[in-house]
Amino acid sequence: MTLSNTVNPQSAAAADYIPRDAVTGVWEMRPFVTRVNEIMARHGGNLIAGLLVVEFDRLPQLFRVHGQGALDQAMATLVKRLMPACGTNDLICRFAQTQFAIFLPGLDHAGKALFAASAIANSMGEPLIIEGQQLFVSAKIGVAVSPNDATDGAALIRNACVALEQAVKSGTANYLHFTRSMRDDLKERLDLEDELRAAIRDNQFVLHYQPKVAIKGGEPVGGEALLRWRHPKRGMVPPGVFIPTAEETGLIVPIGEWVLRNAIKQIREWLDAGYPPIQIAVNVSERQFRWGHLPALIDVLLSESGIPPHLLQLEITETILPDDLEGALQQMRWIADRGVALALDDFGTGYSSLSYLRELPLDCLKVDRKFVMDMERDQSTRHIVEAIVAMAQAMDLKVVAEGIETPAQWEILKRLGVEEGQGYLFARPMPAEGFAEFIRHAAQPV
Repeated sequence: MTLSNTVNPQSAAAADYIPRDAVTGVWEMRPFVTRVNEIMARHGGNLIAGLLVVEFDRLPQLFRVHGQGALDQAMATLVKRLMPACGTNDLICRFAQTQFAIFLPGLDHAGKALFAASAIANSMGEPLIIEGQQLFVSAKIGVAVSPNDATDGAALIRNACVALEQAVKSGTANYLHFTRSMRDDLKERLDLEDELRAAIRDNQFVLHYQPKVAIKGGEPVGGEALLRWRHPKRGMVPPGVFIPTAEETGLIVPIGEWVLRNAIKQIREWLDAGYPPIQIAVNVSERQFRWGHLPALIDVLLSESGIPPHLLQLEITETILPDDLEGALQQMRWIADRGVALALDDFGTGYSSLSYLRELPLDCLKVDRKFVMDMERDQSTRHIVEAIVAMAQAMDLKVVAEGIETPAQWEILKRLGVEEGQGYLFARPMPAEGFAEFIRHAAQPV
């Protein structure tokens, strides 16, 4: 089908005055937005119309490998696949480098917009031929329909973009219809990001410390620094609420630096106050490893503080390893060579491979709390923990169990040979002053 330029088709002569994308021949974004606004306004917000924003995966990679010419060739081919899903009165524009927007005015019912989205998604099965090579792409589509989702053009476009973002984040949905909860969730994420930036600026974060104890005797042998957010209005915010947003936005990098800096500073203060030397673990995120400057930061912080490096332990998760194993190994070896301890956190919950596990310069494995919780009632889980302990001992690694909450769990871990543990059975996370008092009291002779 051919695409006309308005709800009421204009003459070819009038169409010549419409600014068009030089590559694909469809509308440019600004006149498209203007025309959508005009059509919606003309009908007083009562028009049943759909707005689709279509984004294609793999095209950014195509651009980085082959350049703008290959990307333009792909978009010129893809626009031809969109046309059969569009009627003679529909409008289409090049909305961004790898996006199109389609306006479907005068629909009989809202479901036709979703039918068009489905048709577009299904049209992506055949590969593109770009510079003599096959390229398979898929489409993600956000759909908004007036008047239920919006009564003006700007809001309709905006809400379709919100739905597109959710479709992309879903990982599985080819297209999604806008809902108000999507907008509310997006606003909440934006507000949380702004508040996190303010928290970094205003030093609203605080560290709590959870003791680690020897499984045999229960005496403190270390601790883990745990981040808390002292929000001026919400009070103490747990990390599960804000860490995902920090990871998604990249704010985890400056936040992670703050945690490292303050944990090391606290170790220094405890040493200066005469407390016994005790190792403190700090969680390091995948983003911090991707950042690439973690070893240099640790080097600076150790030099500034003068603490013995072995009093700092970094806890990493398996997620940082498979994508860039060699890069992660280089950083970890550099850190380990400085004397800093390394632990593999949440062991057993990811995709552990002995082929790379043996290459890591680790000091210990941390058994995930889910195993600890389940082993009391499930024999197979108990066997898994037993196998982890045996493997760790064969590799000369210490085993630390997380989430110990009952005496029965403690007894099982003793029998299995786990060296250290932490959990509410022994102590909850506490401010630095309480942790120091906990350590001091435990160190006093009975």
